Amino acid sequence: MQTADELLASKAMTGDIEAFEELVTRFQQPIFRLAYRMLGQREEAEDAAQEVFVKVYRKIDQFDADKKFSPWLYRIAVNTCISKLRGKKYTTFVPFEESDSGPINYIPTNDPNPLEVVEQRVLNNMIWDTVGKMPDSYRTIIILRYQLELTNQEIADTLGVRKDNVEVKLHRARKSLREALKETLDEYNQQ
Repeated sequence: MQTADELLASKAMTGDIEAFEELVTRFQQPIFRLAYRMLGQREEAEDAAQEVFVKVYRKIDQFDADKKFSPWLYRIAVNTCISKLRGKKYTTFVPFEESDSGPINYIPTNDPNPLEVVEQRVLNNMIWDTVGKMPDSYRTIIILRYQLELTNQEIADTLGVRKDNVEVKLHRARKSLREALKETLDEYNQQ
């Protein structure tokens, strides 16, 4: 059974511009967030997101309507970002709070206290900064799992690998992240 996304993709394959525009509207933010996490700069992420949708428009006839649309789209996005990263000498990574849709205007009263909120933000920044320094394959799988909240099967479909490969790579990425965070936290605590 086709979901709304696959139905729109099928219509877009027949040249329905409105269906394609609806797909862009639905996926614009998730693709931008993915690109922003991977590339680290807003302008590059905007360029990458636009490039992704241009590629999708040109290749929509290659989409298999019997499969889910989102893994196909995310695969194009990941590949586009990796291509852009390979062209860069270095990667800048975005702190967690900068990737949210806007600034925090207030601290809810149910938060324990402002100090704990600040400590949590520092920890989040450390985590995502560490993720940003990981090899592309680990960084990609962490972002797909924890930023886009894809299931292991969806990640497998996106990356074109088997689910058990995703599970192994995710396990290794988590282990690598834990080790790197331990070093980072030890350095931070010594300051």
